[in-house]
Amino acid sequence: MPRNGRKRKKTRTHVVQTDENIRAGLHSNDELKIPRSLVIRRGKCESELVELVGDLRKLMLPYTALKFKEDATNRKVTLSHYANSLSGPMGVTHILALSQKSSKITLRVGRTPAGPTLSFRVKRFTLGRQIRSVQRRPFDSARAFESPPIVVTNNFGDVTAAPHVKLMRITFQNMFPAINVGTVRLADCKRVVLFNFIRRDGGSEKEQQQSTTGGDGAAAGTVADNNGENDAEDEEVEIRHYAIRAKPVGVDRKVRRIVESKLPNLSNLNDIAEYITGESPAVTKPGDMSDSEAEDETSHVVLPSKYRGRGNNPSQKSALKLVEIGPRLRLKLYKVERALASGDVMYHAYVHKTPAEIAALKSRKDGEAALKKRRREEQEANVARKKAAKEEKRVAREGRRKERE
Repeated sequence: MPRNGRKRKKTRTHVVQTDENIRAGLHSNDELKIPRSLVIRRGKCESELVELVGDLRKLMLPYTALKFKEDATNRKVTLSHYANSLSGPMGVTHILALSQKSSKITLRVGRTPAGPTLSFRVKRFTLGRQIRSVQRRPFDSARAFESPPIVVTNNFGDVTAAPHVKLMRITFQNMFPAINVGTVRLADCKRVVLFNFIRRDGGSEKEQQQSTTGGDGAAAGTVADNNGENDAEDEEVEIRHYAIRAKPVGVDRKVRRIVESKLPNLSNLNDIAEYITGESPAVTKPGDMSDSEAEDETSHVVLPSKYRGRGNNPSQKSALKLVEIGPRLRLKLYKVERALASGDVMYHAYVHKTPAEIAALKSRKDGEAALKKRRREEQEANVARKKAAKEEKRVAREGRRKERE
């Protein structure tokens, strides 16, 4: 019987996602050098901390897993498991793990796969929604997260700084892609991440009681770490996240609103000239400038190329403004480990040991590791001996069966 209809065309295919296929997606060596991060939470956490994880993932965009589903309650899945399973095939270079124990919140930043690991105590933090709730004009643009932010490290010192301070600065810089000033596009500069290192001589009361503020100066809600320790630490790191907003200057504010397609209400006017010249009592005086222009003229720059927003054309003078989008964190570094969440403690803020104590501790750890290795070898040898004896019995039993036959 002849076949009815045309031959079936295969429209569905199944491609096995192996490590080689994923690596092939990274086309060049430059893409292989781009740092990729993973932000997770460990253990049971409050809802605010879960929201903070989402805000940190947005801060690390675009080279991070925004919708990663971690098994937070399974304590057997350690940072090493994430590093071994994701650092190779997915190119993850940094893991940021948030955990909560009682009222203490810990942030661990680890370099995969071999470390080091920096452990921070989160002294206080402010969520992104809390910052936007107190702003008059909150920034909300998904296109700003399509390119990595500009990293600014402030007050970390020079080559004479302490080793743990230099390690913090290098770690923060390496979490984001490096910017080539000669080839960077102006349109890709949309966000700024500020890491501000705070030093205190004795913990002044003014600095201790400094409140966090929103983009327009209003106080934003914060979540503090009330763990009973002294809140006035001598060394802290403050993290801020901003969006860059540009507006054309040199023109009247009313004209600029029309240029930016923000049409005003002209229902009470007979002609648009009345709006421009300000002849109508319903409008303000002509020539009024915006508050940001009048306050800070140092923010006026001449754009070398087109920037996002209407009126920001090449060779046009525009005013740059930073709008905070959150989150905001205040961190205290208390421990640095040589490996990924393990290994020798290179620095500790609260525990100080003498060289003799460090040598004794290292000797004890080496002895424990050697004992564990010897026991594992003995166990493997016993398993191999039992398997060999079982195989000998099976061969002998087969031989006796053949003799009887």
